[in-house]
This record gives sequence, C-alpha cells and structure tokens, in this order.
Amino acid sequence: MPVNTPSQRRARRAGNLTVELLLVLPFLVAVLLAVVELSQLVVTTQRLDAACAQGTRVAAQGGDEEEVEQAVRRVLAAESFKNVEVEPLLRDRSGRPLPSGAEVEVRLSLKATDAVPDLLSVIGFSLRNEKLSAQTVMRKE
Repeated sequence: MPVNTPSQRRARRAGNLTVELLLVLPFLVAVLLAVVELSQLVVTTQRLDAACAQGTRVAAQGGDEEEVEQAVRRVLAAESFKNVEVEPLLRDRSGRPLPSGAEVEVRLSLKATDAVPDLLSVIGFSLRNEKLSAQTVMRKE
C-alpha cells in the first residue's frame, strides 16, 4: 500500500486545481464578455433614446429637418455614432409641413457594431446583422 506524504497530496491538489481552472476559465471569460457587451448595448440604446427625444423636441417646436439632425448629432457627439441614420417625419403625404397639433416623429437607426464591440462573436453570438433604433413622437406646438 503506497504511503501518501503531505507533499504528494499537495502536488495532487495543485494538479486538480489547474484542471478545474482550465475547465471553468472559458465560461468565466464568456460571462465577462457578455456583461461588457450588454452594458455597452444598454448605454448605446439610452444615448440613442436621448438623442431621438431631443431631435423630436426640436421638431415639435417647429424645427426643420436640418435642425433636427443637428440636435441629434449634438447629443451623439462621439465618433462611434457618426453613421446614425436620422429620419425626421415632419411633412404630410403631399410634402407640406405638418400643422400645429399634429404628431411629429423622429426615428434613429444605427448598425450595432458601429457603436458596440462584437465581443461574443467568438462563441457564436454576433451583433453583425443587428440594428439599434429609437423612435419618439410628440405633438407639434
């Protein structure tokens, strides 16, 4: 019967710990990447919502398409938002400006990968084909 000395038991425990760490580490890294990506998505969505609300506020106060776009771009001053698409709906079907009391609407859209790092693509969850969007409606004054 082999005798287990304290140094042999320590060496075996250290080997077990290494194997366990190798099994758990990829999962922990994936969770960390998911938390970072999700937090970036939430922050980006909140910024899009704030910019959309500001653009709609300008439109509701009588601003034209150019003024709405400038208001949106002021809120989204970061380089990652340079490709945001701004769609103000300020005219009726015949092309005339909407009257007071009518609903004005501003829509924003942005490719997710333009503002959020695609960290989970290595494990099969990619943002490559996803779009982030925001929409706000207010009555024109």
